[in-house]
Amino acid sequence: MSVLVAIIAPWIGVLASAWPPSRRFAHRAAPWVPLTLLAPLLVRDRVAWPDVLLGLEFASGAAGGAVVDAVLIVIALAWSAAGAFALRSHRAGASRFWIGWYASLAGMAGVALAATLTAFYLGYVVVSLAAYLLIIDADDDAAHRAGRIYLILALLGEAAVLSGVLITAGEHGNAPLTAFGPDAPTTAFGTPLLLIGFAVKLGIVPLHLWLPLAHGIAPTPASAVLSGVIVKAGLLGWVKLAPPAATEAVAGGTISVVLLAAGLTTAFVGVALGLTQAKLKPLLAYSTVSQMGLVAVAFATAWRSPDAPERSAALLGLLVVHHGLNKASLFLGAGSTPGASPLRLALMALPAASLAAAPLTSGFLAKEGLKAALSDVGLGAVAYGLLPATSVATALLLARALALAARDRTEARPVHPLWVVLTVAGTAVPWAWVVLAGPTAGSPAAASASALWDASWPLVVAAATVAVASRLRLRAPSLPPGDVVVLIEAALRRASRPTSEVAPGTSAARSWSLATVGERSRALERRARELPVAGLILLTVAALLALIVLGLPLRHG
Repeated sequence: MSVLVAIIAPWIGVLASAWPPSRRFAHRAAPWVPLTLLAPLLVRDRVAWPDVLLGLEFASGAAGGAVVDAVLIVIALAWSAAGAFALRSHRAGASRFWIGWYASLAGMAGVALAATLTAFYLGYVVVSLAAYLLIIDADDDAAHRAGRIYLILALLGEAAVLSGVLITAGEHGNAPLTAFGPDAPTTAFGTPLLLIGFAVKLGIVPLHLWLPLAHGIAPTPASAVLSGVIVKAGLLGWVKLAPPAATEAVAGGTISVVLLAAGLTTAFVGVALGLTQAKLKPLLAYSTVSQMGLVAVAFATAWRSPDAPERSAALLGLLVVHHGLNKASLFLGAGSTPGASPLRLALMALPAASLAAAPLTSGFLAKEGLKAALSDVGLGAVAYGLLPATSVATALLLARALALAARDRTEARPVHPLWVVLTVAGTAVPWAWVVLAGPTAGSPAAASASALWDASWPLVVAAATVAVASRLRLRAPSLPPGDVVVLIEAALRRASRPTSEVAPGTSAARSWSLATVGERSRALERRARELPVAGLILLTVAALLALIVLGLPLRHG
């Protein structure tokens, strides 16, 4: 019954948001519906519909283990706090926002609790497409640009995921996800496709381009769940569908090396690009890119130590609750005029310090756990060399974030009490996680003097760097959110110029064709904006088409 409630409740919210007489109910229920996802943590349960879409099955305490539990905690707490925030900014009649809000929550519930291949893919498609409605909420050119780029990358990722799922389904049929463990038979081509496809949702460089644009333009509560929760759908895909040991054997041990390199690159590139941002929310989005790089590093260590799955899952779960709660708190703070009072800045500073791995914070626990995991798989150079460097880089980025937050001193409403609760939870819940998980979390039971010093000196280096840069009046170059996207758009604009603007020697027919396609696509997008439920139609049609295609090989699996 607990799983059934967690799966059904968000869909009731979708229907209530779409039906005018019940929209007020959906509006008022926003802070409460996410809390239903705590029920599967308390009561392990299973629900199955064998005759629906080739067999849907959802369960708690099955595939994904501790990582799923961590995601359920973050969904419940972060989505509830963000929902309370949304009550202030979005009226009950804002049907498109609330449909996207509840549909993306339903998708995340499905992804987390899925016990079969079709159930997982259904949830993943729903959350991918429903997030689009949150991104375009402002309904202006900037919002639709961010939504368009998000959809392009999301659909490219979906193509890779669908290809991987079809290959996997061809081997195993609609198998229970518990079959995809360390000893499971593997598909040499399917698993790399799954890793790449899910990396889009995680924002791994160079697949991160959608993330700073979407998080920067979306309303504050949507940014909080996009950055704190929805990106974790990619991690759940990795954990549930990518069997480490078997695929490593087939690939000759190269996949974990690629994951490690991609994660470290993402960690540093995210910070470097974030330092070029002049606005707070895009900067925080690049911080999420950087933090997801560390998640990829932790996942790479799991591939190198498949004989310790519980410890790897506990560490990934710690990273999930640490980043998810603290980043959601930072985004809610960004929408609360943080410079208006010292209290607001203090509420921003606590999660910022946690993400910078300050001593005794949740980030301290996460970094110590990651350091121990890296050392155990023979990567001590990364653990004691590059990992502290990521702490220095993150501290520099979040110092910049606090400086931008302090400038926002516009008149504001009173501090929302759930922002305070979420900020405290960002520190308390990861500590509780370590206590409950025990040594499998890879973190010390008590902070030693050496561990505290290891966590402190990167902050000292970052503070000294900030002081020197301020003294010398050094400024980072300014780049627009989306970085490479801007260059791609400029190239496309040049390619689609009208015939009269084309340089001599260029094919007029080719130029006319490109310009016409561009004009027609923009006209189609403008027309779609006029439809209040255009996103819901897109969501329904795409989900059904994807599941029909997915069903073809499963009928013969």
